[in-house]
Amino acid sequence: MSSVYFRKRNNKKIKKLKKKQAKNEKKKKKGLKNNNSRTTITTTTSRENLRIKISSLSTESDQESNIDETQGLLYNRFPYLRKDKDFKYLRKFLQERIYKSGGVQMLNSEEAKKQRVFCWELVKSIGKEILDGKELTRISLPIGLFEPRSFLERLADSFAFAPIYLERAYESINPTERFKNVIIFALSGLHLSLTNCKPFNPVLGETYQCSFSNGTKIFCEQTAHHPPSSNFELIGPNEKYHFFGNGIWSASFRGNKINCSQEGKCQLNFKDGTIISWNNPLVHISGVLWGDRVTNFTGKMLFEDQTNGLEAQIIFDPTSLGFFKSIFFSQKSSTHTISGTIYKSPVKKKKNKKIFSKMEGSWIESISFDGEPYWDIDENIPERPIPEKNPLPSDSTFRKDRNALLENNLQSAGEMKIMIEEKQRYNSKLRETRSFRK
Repeated sequence: MSSVYFRKRNNKKIKKLKKKQAKNEKKKKKGLKNNNSRTTITTTTSRENLRIKISSLSTESDQESNIDETQGLLYNRFPYLRKDKDFKYLRKFLQERIYKSGGVQMLNSEEAKKQRVFCWELVKSIGKEILDGKELTRISLPIGLFEPRSFLERLADSFAFAPIYLERAYESINPTERFKNVIIFALSGLHLSLTNCKPFNPVLGETYQCSFSNGTKIFCEQTAHHPPSSNFELIGPNEKYHFFGNGIWSASFRGNKINCSQEGKCQLNFKDGTIISWNNPLVHISGVLWGDRVTNFTGKMLFEDQTNGLEAQIIFDPTSLGFFKSIFFSQKSSTHTISGTIYKSPVKKKKNKKIFSKMEGSWIESISFDGEPYWDIDENIPERPIPEKNPLPSDSTFRKDRNALLENNLQSAGEMKIMIEEKQRYNSKLRETRSFRK
């Protein structure tokens, strides 16, 4: 019995070995055939799965040509991508999809694990302070959590739909139609400001200059150290419109979540004197230490056309049940849905508001007014900002820590980052002592 058993066992092993050998031979043959083939990128866009799969990275020239071939797919979601070097970071930053209950889910499990190691080390070192909601902008974070860009560069990404919707708004004679296009401009760029890693905090006085192909110029500058404040200015071609504002940024750690907010208003002035202003929503990141990593926008955005007496209220996740109700009831719609209403009323009689138009959709899928589509993530491709060729010496692209990380030199990037932060703190103390003496 035992000899028969071992014979059968050996036969199974031999069969398995033969199968492995056959598979290896097939792989070798395929490899020889595809030696000169280009990098292949397969994507399934927005609604079902936003994940980008990348295989067989080869030479830089191949990477450049393939980004050109697939730019309609990649830049639809990530207009800030550059050729060659940035292409290496696709696997790290761009693997994400719409989560089952709503929001954008991070799919890169390797990157998530690595980030969680850094996060747990941070929790252990700082302890209760960080879990109790200490301001994250005042904490020095490890280099492994960063992407090779400054926050000012990411800020410019969210303006990528300006050549489409601000041009439409300028050309619109009807004030309501102009108001709708401005709202779409503000909402359609939200998803472009999200990546799986954190950008570098801008240094006081740091700037970033870029433009669009239609002549639109963008200027960003860091105007305060703590609390961090970023100012931006967008000037349309022939000064058709002037978009400007500032954001005072804050972020706090709450258990397994991070809550981010931006205080400050955005204002858009048109050449004919129309003034439209609005605020930005909150950002909610869950699954920081464990579970699925999901990012969502929450809260409200309030738009006001001071010239024509138009107002709009946009609500993110309008069917939200809250923590306690969600235990007993299931949510009706996904957390990334939005709904809004445009009111038209005399400026002096704001109590007698009348509903003028209704908006519905999702900041990661599509948005429509009164059933008419205005924006679709699959159809409307944003234009990526073009960095200034000869920027100021204070431009973000000259940062040593950023450029070291872009070269994948983590040690040098970490050292440069610490050096820049220490210099910032020293200069901040000098300013405080001088102001105290006065």
